[in-house]
Parts: sequence; structure tokens; C-alpha cells
Amino acid sequence: MIWIREHINKMPSFNYLETHISTVEETVEENPALCIDICKSLIESLCKTILTNQNIPYIKNDIKFQVLVKQTLDCLTGDETYRKELSELIRKIAAVSQQLGEIRSKSGFASHGQDMEHTPLTSTLSLLAYKVTDVIGGFIMHYYINHSTKPNSRIHYEDCQAFNDQFDEDNPLELGGVILSASEALYKQDYEAYKEIFYSYLDNLEKE
Repeated sequence: MIWIREHINKMPSFNYLETHISTVEETVEENPALCIDICKSLIESLCKTILTNQNIPYIKNDIKFQVLVKQTLDCLTGDETYRKELSELIRKIAAVSQQLGEIRSKSGFASHGQDMEHTPLTSTLSLLAYKVTDVIGGFIMHYYINHSTKPNSRIHYEDCQAFNDQFDEDNPLELGGVILSASEALYKQDYEAYKEIFYSYLDNLEKE
């Protein structure tokens, strides 16, 4: 998943998705049903993380896949000229994943019992799921990182490396002869203060 991985490298807090990605890549040929299942789960996790970061509520249980994807895009594309058209286009692409998920459910994997002679899924379908997932997830992350105008309500220390380096340089911290990270200490001990200083740092960057 080239596009998703490209953006994970820019925002390390999304590294938790690597397990999903690796599972998809390892099962696309050997276990198509599992591959399709994880593809859907990967996008759901990505969307829910972004919505939580932006402090946007969503239905916790039984939310339809396309609805979750559309809600995520709607929160990110507020200033997009073709916002409505773009959101609808991605929703339709997400419908492909939804349909694949329904096929997977009928095929019976893990949570669904089936007769031993039922027709299994093919790697052709799992390959489609693999490619569609990279398109949807990669695009959502691209927009989230590069074009989202709403600041995150929840921020992650590992995503703020430039600020952390600058803060550590301006606020050297040493304890018992050991050099410590002032930014990490602030993040862990007073998260709200860290956020306030970080947002001030971003404001100053925009003014420069």
C-alpha cells in the first residue's frame, strides 16, 4: 500500500496501521476473505482516528462503512471548491469496499460458519480490495495532512517532531547529568500546556 505508507511516514502516529497493512499484503493471495476483512477494518480505523483527532463525534456501533468514509471526508474538505462532488465520488468508491465486505460475509470467514464445500473467495476480489483500500485510505490521509484547515483537538507527540526539536533546543533540560527531552516531559506531564505552546508555534509559522 504505497500511498497509505507514504503518508504514515509523514504522520508517525498512524504507524499502528502497519499491522493491518502487513496482514493485507500477506493474505491477498493466500487468504482472500481475511484480506478483504482487514482492508475494511483498516479504513474504518483510519476514519475513526481522524474524527477523534478532530473531536468530531460519530456513531460508535453499526455505522455504515460509506457513511463513516463520507463523514470523514466532509470534515476535511470544508473549503474544497468541489466538496460535494468529491465527497460523493469517494463515497461511491467506498461502496465498492462495502460490497466486497458483504461478499466476504457471505463467503464465511471467522465469524460466519459455512459448509466445507461453499465457494471460496478468489484472490481477484482480494486484490481489488487491496487496491481500492490504498486509494481511499491514501486520499483521506493526503487530504488530512495537506489540506485540512481544522486544527486537531487531539495531537500526538510523535507527529510534532519539528516543534519538539525546537522546544528542546530552546529549553535544555538536564537531570543528574542526563540530558532529557523538555518537550516530551511537558507532553507527558501537562498535555494541555503542550498543546497551547504547540498551537502558538504553528500560528507563528503561519505569520512568518
